[in-house]
Amino acid sequence: MNKIIIILFAMVAVLPHPAWGQNDTNYVISINGQTYDISLGRDYQIKSDSGEIINFRVNKKAVMTYKNGYTSFQHKSDLAVSSTDLGNGIRQTMTNTAAGTLVLIQEYSRMNPTNLVNLMLQELTKEQVSYGYKIQIKSYSKTLKNGTRLDGKRAVLKYKDEEEYWCVLAYGKRDSGFLVITKIDKENFNAEKNIIDLMWETLQIQL
Repeated sequence: MNKIIIILFAMVAVLPHPAWGQNDTNYVISINGQTYDISLGRDYQIKSDSGEIINFRVNKKAVMTYKNGYTSFQHKSDLAVSSTDLGNGIRQTMTNTAAGTLVLIQEYSRMNPTNLVNLMLQELTKEQVSYGYKIQIKSYSKTLKNGTRLDGKRAVLKYKDEEEYWCVLAYGKRDSGFLVITKIDKENFNAEKNIIDLMWETLQIQL
């Protein structure tokens, strides 16, 4: 179990940040057998074999759907989502912002992770508590649109004017399940709470 926690925090330490810069031509479009290198959000004009002028632009959706294994959810398109096989039947999917707002989902195929909630929350917050943050922990739950209920804990950490909000929720059966972890701080709450809300509103999990 400790190995699982250690792997988790090794991954959190190198969370991917959004890619703000893009190369000029990262995409290719094919029209009538001809290929063209393009960039998102730019206007293009080509001439067809018949002489017709075709104007087009390729844009990225504001919201995209991520689907992997038994998990799917929607996220803002300017956020990168990564998925990693941690071994021992655990797959971890996560996305985060440069400000530190975090969504992390772990799929377990060999064990029920519901008993990991307290240990996971303790590991996630121990550095802040050691530094001097005051912590308040309460039981917490979320119900998905299909009626699946995840239960766990919500922690509020306070130090002077700083506040962090962590949630660790789980759903499991005999030998499989999910952990969903979110984190946001007071400073970015109004601007980035919608990232976490969108995940919860669209999250689908299957066992």
